[in-house]
Amino acid sequence: MLYLFTVLMITCGCVFLLISVRPVNHIYKTDSNLGWLVLSSLVVFFVFGYFGVFYYFVQKMTINTADVIVSAIMMAGGFFVFLVTRLSLKSMVKLNQLAAQERSNLLHDPLTGLANRAYLMQTMQAHIANEEPFGLLILDLNHFKQINDGLGHYFGDVLLCQVGRKISQDLPNTCTLYRLGSDEFAIVSATTTSESTSQIDNIAQLIHSTIDKNFEIENHELSVSACIGGTDFPKLGRSADILLGQANLALYESKKSTSPFTHYSPALETSAADNLDIATRLKQAIALEEFELWYQPIIDLSDGSVKGAEALIRWPQSDGSYIAPDKFIKIAEQSLLITQITQWVMNIVKEDIHLFNQTNLSLCVHLNLSVKDLQSSYLVDNINAVFSQCDWTKHGLMLEVTESAMMTDVARVKTTMAEIANTGLAFSIDDFGTGYSSLALLRDLPVNQIKIDRSFVSNILKSEDDLAIVKSTIYLAKQLSCSTVAEGVEDAQTGQLLKSLGCDHAQGYYYSKPLKRESFLEFADSHRAATQ
Repeated sequence: MLYLFTVLMITCGCVFLLISVRPVNHIYKTDSNLGWLVLSSLVVFFVFGYFGVFYYFVQKMTINTADVIVSAIMMAGGFFVFLVTRLSLKSMVKLNQLAAQERSNLLHDPLTGLANRAYLMQTMQAHIANEEPFGLLILDLNHFKQINDGLGHYFGDVLLCQVGRKISQDLPNTCTLYRLGSDEFAIVSATTTSESTSQIDNIAQLIHSTIDKNFEIENHELSVSACIGGTDFPKLGRSADILLGQANLALYESKKSTSPFTHYSPALETSAADNLDIATRLKQAIALEEFELWYQPIIDLSDGSVKGAEALIRWPQSDGSYIAPDKFIKIAEQSLLITQITQWVMNIVKEDIHLFNQTNLSLCVHLNLSVKDLQSSYLVDNINAVFSQCDWTKHGLMLEVTESAMMTDVARVKTTMAEIANTGLAFSIDDFGTGYSSLALLRDLPVNQIKIDRSFVSNILKSEDDLAIVKSTIYLAKQLSCSTVAEGVEDAQTGQLLKSLGCDHAQGYYYSKPLKRESFLEFADSHRAATQ
């Protein structure tokens, strides 16, 4: 019995060693460390040694205590090697899994699970290295900030996940969706060089049709739209960074033009370079006060007199030309120089109102505030610093704010406008009817005047719909105790119709284009004489 027990222990030791050979080899193939090769060789050597001892005990008919101890040690040694190799293999597999998971985390967005910007760059670089044509699209969700601010970040996060999942499901197998951050996504589409442009256009249309529906989140139906910019390799660019920059330029153009999709063209580079040049020159223009302030008359429809004027900034150039305000004001807003420009305008308006009063012109000057001005924590202090010592200016100044500017940050705008209204200054809502303001917002804000946008006024003689909108706006303004100004009046018939509808004031090229200060004074004086 002791004999069989001894042989069995040696057999078990051999089996443990044999089982250990495979995991050691697997570890060596994975790690390629010389130590694992040595261990593998030693295990094989021990296997042969164990077989030799086994043969020795089989031939030996008598077993003593020393033989039992040796066989027990050999079995324990085989088990030890088996245990070490198995645990080492499991640890290595687990570490490899953790490393793979970490690599995956580095290349994937934690919120949506989509591939991220780093993965996008790797993918594009691989396509470029292999000369494989592809299209790149970048899309940005519209009004996503309003959803985050209005409903909370939870709803925004859920919406991003739903949008990402829906687009991924509807994209063809040749496309991959990436999340770049916030509400920005990218798509890489394998294309053929000859059809790359049409394929990219088709994918952009597919994306719009995919998200052109309501997404339901906890009984809230959210409507989503997007702007998209696209480019392609190798037709338009041959490096990942260049292609990404091109797609971003196209996306920016899509946002600026409110177009659903813009395909990159070299002309966009020229436009971007011009914008950069203007942004650089703006700082010098502000420092040297290169701007001019012109005034467009606002006519009192009851008697044809000049009731006021809108102050409009102009930027003259050395060749006699002017850079369009729509162009440099947008750039100033992006570079946060707009607050400095507004400060300059306020100082000039203060001086000009004083001049108007000296010439016995009782005028209300309209000064435009941008969305960045309303968001600035210095606006109220700046207004107080310029106008607080001049009581007469409070009766001759109207601050104009667009509907879209009011809607950017409603809570802050309410607070800012209330603080300014407490100083005695009045507010006019510019471009009324083109934004998304609610009647409740008009009720709660300190609004004194509503300016009806030119897009409705210019066509009231021909369009019943536009006429109905203008009538409704005038009625609404009267109910809110607000005066009205119709913008964009181009002919006498339009002016007469507006007067019959009860509109208080009018502004447009029929009366006068924007004028330099001296010309405006002559215009206002001549109208004053004509109405007396």
